[in-house]
Amino acid sequence: MFDKFDWNLVFLKKSPFDLTPPTDPEQIVWTGMKQVKRRFDEIFEVAFSDSTTQVVLNQGPWGGGKTHASLYFKNKKNLPQTLTDTDTEHFFPINVCVPKEPGNPAEDIYTDILDILGMRDVQRIIRDAIGNLSEDEALDLLHKFLSSEELARAFWLCGTQEDNERQALLRSYFFEGVTRTDLRKLGIARNITKSQDRFRVLAGVLQCIIGIDRRCESFRPTRVCLWIDEIEDLIYLSSAQFRIVSQGLRDMIDRLPNNFTLFLNMTLSDPEEYEDLETILGGALLNRITDFIYFPELELNEAVEYVSEIINHHQYRDEPLPKELPQTYPFEPKALEMLLDGLEIKTPREINKRCRNVINFAFRDNRFPRDGEGIIDPTYVKTIENSELDREIV
Repeated sequence: MFDKFDWNLVFLKKSPFDLTPPTDPEQIVWTGMKQVKRRFDEIFEVAFSDSTTQVVLNQGPWGGGKTHASLYFKNKKNLPQTLTDTDTEHFFPINVCVPKEPGNPAEDIYTDILDILGMRDVQRIIRDAIGNLSEDEALDLLHKFLSSEELARAFWLCGTQEDNERQALLRSYFFEGVTRTDLRKLGIARNITKSQDRFRVLAGVLQCIIGIDRRCESFRPTRVCLWIDEIEDLIYLSSAQFRIVSQGLRDMIDRLPNNFTLFLNMTLSDPEEYEDLETILGGALLNRITDFIYFPELELNEAVEYVSEIINHHQYRDEPLPKELPQTYPFEPKALEMLLDGLEIKTPREINKRCRNVINFAFRDNRFPRDGEGIIDPTYVKTIENSELDREIV
């Protein structure tokens, strides 16, 4: 229904109040929430000044901006401006969500990450990592990182074999496994069957992205950033299932002591809910967390700032507003304060929902007959019930 609205009447190109972030990182903007943004900038600045691995827990209420942040920083252009071009060139983000369906979450995370990377790129990544090494040198290094001669042999083959049949077999090997006959063709003794092996493979692929051949004087490691969203959904699995995931992540962290940043997004409304944290993550993984970022609910002045910045962002508004209009247009400042003050929970999603709905009603009621004419004022806001302002509209 929003496509019918002429956003030019309120000097906007489109609605700035999405309820879910755009899938294209280029379309993601950051407005308001300056303290949270500052914490991320600090963490990324440390990441490129100190090689030590980071484990960051992002915690806050539902709709607080955690998923938005993971997509925003997937775009290298949004990294802190204090970083150099060389820094951002050596930044490799990977975003994945905790599987929703019961079954084997460790295997699902493994498959999702390999799918996101794509096996052709995995083959290229391994090839680039070992390209200047002899077979023995590569196998020794890979064995060191993977703690398995068989996995090391599989990585070596993946990065060196040009034969299409063998490459097809290797793709099956990494995802579903192959027959005993095919294992003999590859010269590998066993399939990947254990969850521990899957996390070893993931750590090995990430280490190849980071870099393994440090002999070259021009060697510059890449900072890999793995962002796992909705980690709280592990609580809906059996304890045995989510322990496998938390133990696997702990093992992966230990195998990647340098140039690795792991972000875990967790929806918990209270930052003091450590009992739930330990249940989901396990004490060993919790103890490896180096930084916490809390996404708080916004104060009224912060909510007004958030809305004002987003409606004036160049992504949504090309030209400056006429001088006679307030910077909060199409809202009168008092009307915007009234709208936001009435919110029980002031998260970006709830703010977006309320602002989106009231503009929708204003268009419906022909409040904007011509460009720059009409405005959402306190009187109009009072005519709309809170239940209408906060309802879900598709």
